[in-house]
Formats: sequence, C-alpha cells, structure tokens
Amino acid sequence: MIYEKIQELKRNKLNKSQVSRRLGIDYKTVLKYWDMKPDCFAEARKQAETRSKKADRYRDIVLESLRKYPDMSAAQIYDRIKEVTGQSRLDVKERAFRKYVVWIRKKYGIKKLDASRQYEAVADPPMGSQAQVDMGEISLETGSGLHKKIYAFGMVLSNSRYKYIYWIDHPWTTADFVEAHIKAFTYLGGMPRQIVYDQDKVLAVSENHGDIIYTTGFQNYIDTVGFDIYLCRGSDPESKGRIENVIKYAKHGFAEHRIFHDIDSFNEDCIAWLERTGNAKVHETTKKIPAEVFTLEKEYLKPVSEYSFAKPVNASIDYLVRKDNVVLYKSNRYRVPKGTYSKGKKVHILPDGDKLSIVDAVTGEVYATHPICLGKGELIGSSSHDNRDMSQSLKELDASVKALFDADETVVDFLKHVHEEKIRYYRDQLLEIRRLYKEWDTDTILDAVDYCSERSLYSASELKSAIYFLSQYKADSVKVANAGIVLLPEKYRGGSPPIRELSLYETVMERSRDDG
Repeated sequence: MIYEKIQELKRNKLNKSQVSRRLGIDYKTVLKYWDMKPDCFAEARKQAETRSKKADRYRDIVLESLRKYPDMSAAQIYDRIKEVTGQSRLDVKERAFRKYVVWIRKKYGIKKLDASRQYEAVADPPMGSQAQVDMGEISLETGSGLHKKIYAFGMVLSNSRYKYIYWIDHPWTTADFVEAHIKAFTYLGGMPRQIVYDQDKVLAVSENHGDIIYTTGFQNYIDTVGFDIYLCRGSDPESKGRIENVIKYAKHGFAEHRIFHDIDSFNEDCIAWLERTGNAKVHETTKKIPAEVFTLEKEYLKPVSEYSFAKPVNASIDYLVRKDNVVLYKSNRYRVPKGTYSKGKKVHILPDGDKLSIVDAVTGEVYATHPICLGKGELIGSSSHDNRDMSQSLKELDASVKALFDADETVVDFLKHVHEEKIRYYRDQLLEIRRLYKEWDTDTILDAVDYCSERSLYSASELKSAIYFLSQYKADSVKVANAGIVLLPEKYRGGSPPIRELSLYETVMERSRDDG
C-alpha cells in the first residue's frame, strides 16, 4: 500500500519531500519506490515473502507463545528463547527480533491488546541515596492446570535502576515485608538512605494529617536498621514511577505465561532472569546497563551489619504473654514457665525447622522450646507443676532464698510484695530467684532488686530483665570509661628511664677530642 500511495501522490505532481511528509515515512523509502515499475515491485514483494529470515529458526517458539498468549511481548519471547536454548546471547539482534514478531503477528493474524499508562519524569537522585519499593500480584497457571495467585516485592535503586524482585505464595504480612527487605539488602550488599513506599496496610496503620503511624513490626525494623521513609500519596506516579514500571516489568516480562510449580524454584528463576535480562539490558530511559552502573552505586550504599540482617525478621513481631503464661501463635497456645507473665510482657517467636523458641523481647533469653503444632486450638508444652521442685515446703523455700541474701531488708520487702501479687505462684517465683542467684553475682542481683522496688515491679521475670539491663549498662559504661586510653606495652610499664652521672658524658667528650 505504501508503493501505491507513493505512485498516486507522484501522479498528483507532489515532489518526493512532500510525499515523505504527507505519508509520514522516511525520505529514503520514497526514493526507493519512486521510479520502481509495478512488475519490479511485485517481484520484490514476492522475494521478500519467500526470503528466509535469521529469526525463522525460532519460529515455532514464537508462534507457540503468541498463539497461547497473544499479549506476550517481543522482549519476553526473546528472553524465553534464551532460557529455553540456554544461550546467553542470540545471533538475532533484539531490534530485528521485534520486527520479526510484528511480521509474524501480521502474517498469522495474531493481534495484541495494548494498555498503556503514562508517568511524568522525575530527576534521578544521587547514587546510594534512594530506592523505591512496591508490591504486586499475578495469577499463574500451575502444573495441575489450576491457577494460583502469587505476590511480588520489588526494590529498585533510583539512580542505577538496579532491581531486586522477591515472590511469596500468600498475602503479605509485616513479617514477610521485613524479610523481603532483608533479602533485598543482602542482594544489594547494603541499603540506601531513603526508601519510597506506597501506603500499604502492612507498612502503615493510618495517616493523621501527614503523621504516619507505622505497624509495630515495621517500626521495630526501622529502629533497628535505620533508613528514612517517604510515603507516596495515593495515585502519585510522579513519586514512584520507577518502581511501578519495575513491578509491571517483573509481572509481564518474567512471570506472565509461566507455569508455577513452587515458590522456591520460582524465585531462583527470577534471580536468573534479573541477571540475564532484568539488570543486564540497556535501560530505555537512562540508555545504560543497570548492572554496570550498580558497580559504582554499590560503593555509596550504607553497610548493614549481619545483626541488622538477622535480628529484625525475628524481632519484627511482638507476642504478648497471657495471664495463664501461654503465647498464642498461629491459633495454638504455647506454654512458657509460670511466672513469666507480667503486664505488657512481650516475647518473640523464632521458628527453626519443626521447632520454635519463645525468647524475651528485651534480653533474648529463651523461655521455652516447643515442637511446631500444625493443628488449631492446641495447648503445647507440659505444665510447670510437672517440673518444679517440691522437695521443700513453701515456708522452708522462702527462708532459704532470704538466707542467700543474708535476709537483706530490700530483698525481704521485695519478696513480700511478690508473695502478695503472685500468691498462687509464689513457689515458682522463689525457684526462679534461686536460679538467678546461681547464675549472677549477689551485688548485681541486689542492684536489680533496688531497681525493681523503685519502680514497683514485683516478679521474678521483671527481676531477671532488670539484671540483664543493669549488667549490660555496666559493661557499656566500662567501654565508655576506657575509650581513648592507650596502654603501653607490658615491657615499657612500671619503670622510669635510668639517670646517668654527668661525669660519664665528660669522659666520652675528652676521648673524642683526643682521638680527633
């Protein structure tokens, strides 16, 4: 049709430049067909249709992909060919391959529905200063022919456009969200100074005229790791356009039209895709390869210690100890030792294989370890009545504990209040205090008793927490006191330089004068 239009306009006395502008085609195309005879054009068209194309060797893969998924992009098919053939590079340029896919669509009548969304350009921040985070979801076919929804977490460095994608097979929780950050920072080898988020229920509870109230778990994570937060307003593509494009790229460039088998292999394939394509291709906006720019930007990222990597995912969610000394976890009740409970007492749950540990949220002390129960509504763990020491009467035990501290008045008064507040569990309280006496020095325990008494904290668990707190405080104080003190090596300590008689120097000077 281009040939026919060119000839028609030529007959209407338009020149070549006018024809080029009128049809919106390149001037060289007009020049090619300007003096071409109809017979020559028909022959050239016939040869073009029969001439083999370099991408024809992949025609079966292209046709199969387009017929099954008509909206599949040329870039995704190009990457799929590399994955199927195991080649890191194809002998067909990607631009030529896109034209080939367009030709296949026309030849076989496979149309593509395209929906576009526009974003406004935002200036790139300095290296290492910002990343953007968002989440998405997609429904995929499984090996059994059913469909399953999976959920994506994406982080992209705003300067280099270096990306990380993490998938889970269930809706997001705060713990999952924190773990995704840890995995992202591990993948990047550090963290930026600011992260831009969309408002989401796993991140922020509410917004009060600009004052964000974060979920407890995410606030714990921010306090531990320490990065700045910027929350976008709703429908604000100017602030988070980069990550919106990354999520779209991950969903339609990697995940779409894949068969989902399990989440672990899916994440492994996604990392391979990032290294092969997602971070290895020239970015359309920056005209640079993200992986290459990242080699520079990673030097500007803030280092994150192993402690920051490991702790927040475990410490991100606090669980309350209930009055009956149990902790509710995934619809089951897990026992902790009697006397652990105090008002507002919080612990962390640390799953490890088929077991879990319940640890103090402040001190990290392990209260109990139980097998993980897969049922619902079960009470896990034996009663402390089965294990406590019954060899002494309660009166004898009370007297023996007081005797350990030489009946110190502060200790006696502390035990009196413990007895009043926890009369039913006083034996367990005494046993715990006796155990603390075996583990800690008396002065530290007495200081902790004073600390608890001043604050009206009367229980063995509060005493234990105070002991940990004060011991750590003393250790930190010693470090501060010794800071800046440089000790001499042992061989230089304790002595003073020898003092020689002046006559020795006079003798040496006379010898030098006689010799010289």
